[in-house]
Formats: sequence, C-alpha cells, structure tokens
Amino acid sequence: MKHGHWRVLFLTATLTACEPEVIDHAPASNLIDAESASLETGLGVWAPWFGVSVSRTPTAAREGDAGLRVEVTEPYGWGVSLDNWPGFVAAPGPHRVSFWARVTQGRSQVAEMTVIWRDAGGRELRAETVSSPALTRQWVRTARELTAPTGTERVSVAVTGAEGAPGDVIELDVVVVQAVGVP
Repeated sequence: MKHGHWRVLFLTATLTACEPEVIDHAPASNLIDAESASLETGLGVWAPWFGVSVSRTPTAAREGDAGLRVEVTEPYGWGVSLDNWPGFVAAPGPHRVSFWARVTQGRSQVAEMTVIWRDAGGRELRAETVSSPALTRQWVRTARELTAPTGTERVSVAVTGAEGAPGDVIELDVVVVQAVGVP
C-alpha cells in the first residue's frame, strides 16, 4: 500500500473512533468583541449612556453564564452603549444584527438597538434602528438585515428605550453585528 493510502486509512479510523463533532461554519463572526457580545467574562465595553446603571449578572443570562442587567435610575428613557468610539472594525455591505432582551422588573418596554456605520475618521455615515416588540419577562430575539454604506470602516451600537421609570430592569444578551456572505 502506498504511503498516502495509509494516511487516509489512519484518518478514517481516527474519525470513526471519535464521538460526533459539531462544527459551526458561520460565514463570518460577530464584529462586536466576544466579551461585549456575550458578557461571559466581563462587561466588555458596555457603559451606561443615560438614566441607567449597568452590571454583568448571572441572572441576566439568555445564553451562557451571564448577561447585561440595565437598571433604570431616572424617568423618561434609558440607554446603554458600547464605549469604544469610533466602534468595531466593519466593512460595507449586508449585515445581520440581533439582540436578546426581556424586562425582569417594572413595566413592559421596547428596546431599540441603534447601529451606527462610520468611516475611517469616525464620521457617521448612517444610523439605523432595530426595535424589539414590547418586552415581557420572556426572552425575545430581535433581528434584522441592514446594509452598511460605501465607506464603512467602523460600527458602533447603543440600546435604548424611550420609556422607563426608576426601578425598571431590562436584561440584554447575545448582541450581534455580523457580516453576511463573507467567505
């Protein structure tokens, strides 16, 4: 038997002896860094923007071990943002954006994810908003396809609500901005 055939035989024997493996072949990964997207090891670059305090907590986990707890501290709206101006590296073209959210305390809210596409100098090219349905105590995923305009080199994200009262609590997890169709 030729040497190359032994390698194929060895590989076949090795693969059949192993348990099945699930491999994710997603076309592109999340443009948001792993820590900010999943909150598994820390807050990432999430920061209070207005009317809130934020924390990473295990009770806020939709997936994994933790999520972002947003506690409203002032009336008339709230907001959190990724504090890494001018944002994460991005490119023009189609993207899929999504986030999971729920209300755990207080009244129903609508969460809005604003995606801001920027050029190399940080100048805003376009801002687009994706609105959740009215949030309840059950997790809901909000997703939409967006197209980053020509000249895009950065993307930033904020999640806000137009309503809210002190003591309301919103939880967020698995925030995604993903290029579509990239090899």
